[in-house]
This record gives sequence, structure tokens and C-alpha cells, in this order.
Amino acid sequence: MRISLSRYILLAKKWVWLVVVGVVICGVGTFAVSKLFIKPTYKASASIVVTLQTSSSPSDNATAALTLLPTYIELVTNPTVLQPVVSKYHMQSANELASKISVKQIGGTQVIEVTVSDEDPKMATNITNDVAQNFAQYQNTQLGGVSQLRVVPAIEPTRPSKPQPTQDAIVGALVGFGLAIALIVVFEWLDDRVPNPEEMQKLLEADALTIIPELSKNQQGKNAEDTPELAEGCRVLCSNIATAQTQQPFKLIMLTSALAGEGKSTIAANLATFLAMSGKRVLLVDADLRNPVLDKHFHINNQNGLAQILMGVWGNNEMALDGIPTEIPTLRLMPAGTRPQNPAELLISDTARRLFKHYQDTNRFDYVIFDTPPLLPVADAQIVASYAEVSVLVVAASRSPRRLLNRAMQILRRTGTRVLGLAINRSQWPEYGDIHDYRGSVQTQGAPLLKAAPAAQQRVPQQASPVANQPQMQPAQMQPMQQMQPGHQMAPNSPSMMPNAPSMAPGSAPMMPPLNGSRGLLSQQQPQQNNQRR
Repeated sequence: MRISLSRYILLAKKWVWLVVVGVVICGVGTFAVSKLFIKPTYKASASIVVTLQTSSSPSDNATAALTLLPTYIELVTNPTVLQPVVSKYHMQSANELASKISVKQIGGTQVIEVTVSDEDPKMATNITNDVAQNFAQYQNTQLGGVSQLRVVPAIEPTRPSKPQPTQDAIVGALVGFGLAIALIVVFEWLDDRVPNPEEMQKLLEADALTIIPELSKNQQGKNAEDTPELAEGCRVLCSNIATAQTQQPFKLIMLTSALAGEGKSTIAANLATFLAMSGKRVLLVDADLRNPVLDKHFHINNQNGLAQILMGVWGNNEMALDGIPTEIPTLRLMPAGTRPQNPAELLISDTARRLFKHYQDTNRFDYVIFDTPPLLPVADAQIVASYAEVSVLVVAASRSPRRLLNRAMQILRRTGTRVLGLAINRSQWPEYGDIHDYRGSVQTQGAPLLKAAPAAQQRVPQQASPVANQPQMQPAQMQPMQQMQPGHQMAPNSPSMMPNAPSMAPGSAPMMPPLNGSRGLLSQQQPQQNNQRR
């Protein structure tokens, strides 16, 4: 029941704007049309009381009068009755006047109500009274006066009977609400996105390694340390990768997605960071030679990198192949480098094959993680997948349609890589509610958390100096931000946050790069176009 209720709450939040728009547009539009474009119509009503004196019994008289009412109601609009009124007010015909008249019996009484509608309230009153008087005369002269008729004259109306803008607006708003609900049903029925994680796994025949929820606007762009949902999602991904490693060892991991903008670069950067903080030696390679973003994440110079190695214009010594050191001792970064003109040709070259073989055979790293372009727009990710031992498909649950996910998974499996599973990002599924409630309850308890021993504190031995005329690689310049150890919170007066802070003393927690929200957003200082790359 909770899941069902959460589903309806999610739909309400998703489509409330459409309901509001439908109600406002239809309600306000109906009010405006009713007020401005429809001429007011007034109704005046006169009453004719029918009585009979054919018997000494009042009940018999009343019964006889009631039997006459249907006949009288039909005769009120008789042309003989209406013709004097037509002539008096210069109307075209009796039919025109009859269209303005309505006659009915009031309840079960002996009273006939004659109502006339007209745009002029005084005209409506005069016509009503004249029709009632003419019928009384007609009954006396033409019907022999079998009954006695008493006319109660109409009173001139002061308010129009229609339009009634307020009531019309309410009806219009209800119609708008109904139309909005109908559109929501149609849109949800036509929606090609996967509604829950179970169906996602069944559709792609792959396990969900982690599910990261849709972050709020306030959380987007923040560090993973400040967004527990993102941090815990990446920790779960690390745990599942470590479990898969024990079952069938691998080193080269590729992260990709069906389309751009699904958050794979952010997940790749956080995955590399958490693996490094767990004590693993990790090389993070930005294999997106078309739109690299990891240099923005880590705030490093992207002049030289993977592209220059593949083109042979940068050294092939181990120092260059090992990438650039970061402030996390066991994490190194290989940037994409200056954008080449032929990325796909470089990745399929013999140099690329030797490079991937080197990474697979080297004992300098436990994991080499490749952040690649999306699968469907370009061929680069397919080429890298043919080299990688395992791959993880990042899926934005809130935007990825079924047909594109199916196509991406088919392409990935054709390359021969082993698909570890799915990293589901931006999940709006209500199933996440129970997990979110548990994490929230743990955080609000305020219990002291034990600091995990930083397994990555031991520095990597100093590398050999580069060969002559080889450009010296500098460590990645990162914003000082304390690493995200499980259960570790940044102290407000931490030296790393103070201006001109001294270097870290031995045994202190290593720094981490500023990693941002699950949408793949870069630092707020970066140009806006970078936000659209991944």
C-alpha cells in the first residue's frame, strides 16, 4: 500500500503543474468569455392561478383544476394568444416570441409560471405580463370561462439570468481539471520510460549495481560529501564491484551510457575516489576525447593526455602512462588531452591496443576506470568496450526511454565486454522511499560516528623522473576538500579549509576532489556549456 501511495504522490508532484495550468486556463478563459463576449439576458416570470367552482367539495375543485393545467400550458404559446403581443412590440412572428417563452407548472400546485427571456429587463417584464393577460382573456372568451384565472404580474429583474461568470468559471475550472487528468493518463500510458527497477533489470537482463535518487535543486552541484544519497549510492557501487572482482578478477572498467547527460562522468569520478579511499590503486582515464569533463572535475590542465599519447606527441614512458597524481595518494588521473580531429581512428589504432594491453598487464594499478562517450551518438564507446574487461551502463531513470536502453545494451554486448550491471541514476521511483527514510533516521539520531582508518594514507612510492625533454606532470590542483571517509564529517575549522593552511601532517586524512551531483554537473565556476556535455 505504501508503494502504491508513493506512486500516486510521485505522479501528483510530477504533473501538478499541468493540473494547475488546465484549471487556471479553462477557469479564467471561461470567466473572460462569459463576462466580455456574452450579452446578458434577463428573465421575468408571471404566475397564473387556476381555480374551479364546479363542486361543493374543495378537493374535487382542486382535482378538476389540476386536470386543466396541461391544456392551459400548451395554449399559452398558441399564436392566437401571442399575436396581439407580436403586433404591440413589432416582432416578426409569433414563433419568434414563442422561442422566448417558457411555461411550466410549479410543483404540484394549481399555478402556471410564464417566463420570458430578453436582453432588456423592462421589455421582458412587459411581454410576460401581456402574455399572461392575453391568455386570461383568451380563456374567458374562447374557452367559455370554465375556470377562474388570477394573474400575478411579473416584477422587473435587476440581475441577469445569464451569463453568470462566477458559476461559469467554476464549471470551466472543473472541465480544465478533467482535461488535465485525461492528458496525464494519456502521457503516462505513452511514456516509454521504465517505471521501476525490477522492470529495468528484466528489460536489460542486467543487475542494478546501485540506484542513486534524483537530487533536489539544492543538492545539485554540491560535493558528494554533502549529498548522502550520492555518496551512499557510489559506496554501494564500489561494494558490488569489489564483490564481482572476487568472483572473476578484472582490472579495466568502462563506464558509459546510452545518451549524454546521464551522469556517468560524475559517477566515474566518485567511483574512482571511493575505490582509492578504500586502499585500491586506481587510474581514472578520461576516454571521452570529444567532450572531456574530468579535467574540470579535478581542476587540472587538459593540454596533454590520452589523445596526445595515442598520437605519439607525448611521451610513452611509464610516468606519462600512469597519469597525473591527485591529492588522494592512490588515485591518479589521465585527462583526455587536447581534442583531436579523429578520436575514433585513434582509439582503434595499434597504439591504442598496446596502451590497453599495458594497462591490463601492469601491476601498478588495481583498477583502471575509463569514462567514455555515450554509446549511441558516436562509435568511441564501442571501441573502448572492445578493450575493457567489464563495463557498467549508467542509466538516467528519469529520462531514458526503453527503446534506446535496449539498443545501447545490444551494442554493448556485441563488443564482447562483460556487462557487470547498471548504475541507475536520477531515480524518481517511490521504492527509494524506504531507503531514504532509514538514512534520514540514522542522520537525525546524532549518534557519534567512528572514523574509519584511512586505508589510502600510505603514499605511493615516488616515481622515476621523466626522460629528458619530457614535460613534467604536476599533481592535480584540487580545491581543498576533505575526503569522504564513511562516517567522517569535515570539521568546521579544519586546516584544509583555512587560508594558507599548512601541508597535511603525516597521518592526516588525504584530500579529495570536488565531485558534484548525480546530474553530472560541474563546479559552479565552470562555463554553462560544460553542464550539457554529460
